Amino acid sequence: MKLHQLAALVSASESGSLRQAAEKLHLSQPALSRSIRELENELGVKLLERTPLGVEPTAYGKAVILRSRIVDSELRQAKDDIAHLRAATRGDLRIGATPVAAFSLLPAVLARLKKSRPQLQVSVTDGMGSSLFQQLRQGDFDFVFGRIDQDIDPHEFSADVLFNDSLVVVARRDHPLARTRPGQKMKWEETEWFLPSGDNPARTAFEKAFYARSGKAPRSTIDSNSFVTMLTIISQTDLLGIAPHQIFSVAWLQQAFMVLDLGLKFPVQPTGVIRRARSAPSAVAQYAINELRHAARQVAKPKPANAAPAASAPPW
Repeated sequence: MKLHQLAALVSASESGSLRQAAEKLHLSQPALSRSIRELENELGVKLLERTPLGVEPTAYGKAVILRSRIVDSELRQAKDDIAHLRAATRGDLRIGATPVAAFSLLPAVLARLKKSRPQLQVSVTDGMGSSLFQQLRQGDFDFVFGRIDQDIDPHEFSADVLFNDSLVVVARRDHPLARTRPGQKMKWEETEWFLPSGDNPARTAFEKAFYARSGKAPRSTIDSNSFVTMLTIISQTDLLGIAPHQIFSVAWLQQAFMVLDLGLKFPVQPTGVIRRARSAPSAVAQYAINELRHAARQVAKPKPANAAPAASAPPW
């Protein structure tokens, strides 16, 4: 099994066309077809099949392609390690992040990374947990930074908890409920909410906490997984939102929004770094993970009573 054979298979699968795959790899179509045929002969299975729309991988082909991408990721990390050992300033870093995680420690850490390693190429992709894990699984990311769910398979992913967080209810600073005191009787049926979509774990936790407190289901006026959209909407309406508490330690968010204590009890949310269990992180990725750990420890340190929150500009 040779690397050029795997590259031919992956390219054909992605292009859906042998001709386009050959052009992408700067090969003749017969040479590309021969590489794939040799790989099929070696494995004793059919890896591609022709359809009216082009070529598609078989179940065997999909399995080989998944492993091929991981091999490619490992080779890229090896190149990064060599670059890191030679100059300690080069390499590529690819991070997947949940939207809320991208608002917390990540911006400051990336700013320090770029200052100390100006030639480092950084790519950050935000998304929801399931899609990020699929991309991590196939080698698209060095690691994912976000919520660590209980159902993560430890044989597939290695999770490093950086801090524990919990959900809070948030509203604009001049919201009618701004003066609500803990234990005060609430008209729950009159509250309207901006909530994450679908079976998002944060929504599930909120709905359970809301029902336990009120005996009712919440009125979700708007559903969206966009954190920026939530901030925009609740800043201009009486809708309430939910978010991890850690985010609202950022000074500019504290100026526009407030946390409401409505007596809802939320479970702890471990947040941290998730990476492939069977793959060692590249030198650059390990450096970034260490920086995230350091930032988490700094946040966890108790601050003097008269200390002002650290200033941070909005990320857009």
